[in-house]
Amino acid sequence: MVVVSKSTKTRMLKRAICFPLWAGPLLFGGLAPTFGGMSEALEEGLSVEFNDGLVSVLAHDVPRQDVIREVAAQCDLRLVQYVSLERSISLDIGAQPLHVALAEILEGESYQLYQAMSGAQDRGSDVIPGTLWVFSEGSSVAPAATLFLEAVFYQGDFQEKKEAIRELRRLGNTEAVRALSLALSDDSQTIRNTAFEALESIASQEALAAIASAVMDSDPRVRGEAIAALAAGDGETSARYLTLALNDPDPRVRVTAIEALADVPFGSVPSEQAVAALSRALKDDNSDVRMQAIESLEEIGGEVAFQTLTQARSDEDSDVADSLDESLLLLKNRK
Repeated sequence: MVVVSKSTKTRMLKRAICFPLWAGPLLFGGLAPTFGGMSEALEEGLSVEFNDGLVSVLAHDVPRQDVIREVAAQCDLRLVQYVSLERSISLDIGAQPLHVALAEILEGESYQLYQAMSGAQDRGSDVIPGTLWVFSEGSSVAPAATLFLEAVFYQGDFQEKKEAIRELRRLGNTEAVRALSLALSDDSQTIRNTAFEALESIASQEALAAIASAVMDSDPRVRGEAIAALAAGDGETSARYLTLALNDPDPRVRVTAIEALADVPFGSVPSEQAVAALSRALKDDNSDVRMQAIESLEEIGGEVAFQTLTQARSDEDSDVADSLDESLLLLKNRK
């Protein structure tokens, strides 16, 4: 297991408490981010208070799931679970430090708690004060270092995030891919591009899926960066994702997707899927999109691309029409 050095931990996050950590099956349906403040509705028989750093819990026959969620809400923690906590418990914890309360609530389970280091709020960024991971005991050691690095993308500064991406790239496993996907929506373009490059380097199906998921990001800049990263991947798989991007509402993103389709390594025979997608792009409402579709078909070349351009109707935009005629002449001379 990779261990983050003590000095690195001091620079990034302060590890407040560490119990033996074990990982069972990943239960993604159980991921439950929670934040501070009183929840809208408390279960009957459950009361949680957090004052002056001390936690008080009163619960009578309440599922541990509800108890830990409410504690996370009151203590302003992001809660991530890899195990179900359905068993009901009864507790009476009076004004105890958080780690004492957690030890009683999570008896029989393993967990890790990370809290923001001193002065993190002074950096002026939105910082989640802490993250709590809960695991069940199992047969293999959980990726504690990966979880720590995941937390950096919520709480670290620029240099800390770059260091985390470098380490996750070296790890290259499924857990690392999941953590890297968090960096794809970072405010910094440099951090996003570095994370995309790391996922490209890992080159697993999980990494490709993580890149593809960014094509649906709300920020058109991120969508465009994801498209550029997809162009470097496996031909047929990348083309499938890129064709979906041709429906993007932002014409700049559609142009990027069309340009990327010509760069995907299809081999000696042009991809029928890509050419079919570019054929539809020739009818796009945006002239820049149509122009790029012509250029990409010209770059792909071959009989399929030539026939696609031949069948295109004369464009109402004179510049696009001239480009269409020039591409047809060039492709004809290549035969």
